[in-house]
Amino acid sequence: MGMRSVFVSTPGFLGRIAGATRCSFWVDEPIDHDFDASRLIEIDLARTPSAALAGSISWNEVEVDDCYPAPTGGLMGTTIGPAWPEMQLSGLVCLEQKFRDTLPEPLRPPCPPHGVHGRDYEFQSVVYWPGTDDLRAGNRYAGHHGKIVSTQGTVARVAIYPPTTSDRADAKPVLMWIDLTSPAECDAGPHSLTKLGKDGVTEGPLFLLAGTLG
Repeated sequence: MGMRSVFVSTPGFLGRIAGATRCSFWVDEPIDHDFDASRLIEIDLARTPSAALAGSISWNEVEVDDCYPAPTGGLMGTTIGPAWPEMQLSGLVCLEQKFRDTLPEPLRPPCPPHGVHGRDYEFQSVVYWPGTDDLRAGNRYAGHHGKIVSTQGTVARVAIYPPTTSDRADAKPVLMWIDLTSPAECDAGPHSLTKLGKDGVTEGPLFLLAGTLG
């Protein structure tokens, strides 16, 4: 589907700097493969949704997500980079899905990442492009695993699992009431990534609002 950018997050270890925003990173701990330069993935950290919003690039040129405040505090999105004077040598890189798909198979980061718990959609987020008549335009949603406990009309009491824990026996979900038809709360609408509550699905992907652009 057009008019949106889907991002897939992966661990990132900064390996090469080519400019203020261009750099290359490894997906795996570099000491484990003796700093193999053939495993580096080159990105331009200036090719983000905020740059597309400003008109500096087109939306089809987006490579990575921005770094942005999480609703509950801390940071989400891409957190590595060569920014001076403080470089972030390791963190997360959120690759735009179409850009990720262009990478050669040996370089393409797995989802979920190696050695990490959770389902693939727990490592995904989506930004709906502004300037359209979609009620989600300008919104960003982050993927979670959810399980419906009870319902009242379109509103459901959902057990939401913290990221990377949904397949763990000791997971401790948080209960929330969510209107599964409201774009103000979750990715709800045509071709949405949220599957919870659709066609009888009572457990599965739930993409919650994680902020807006601009």
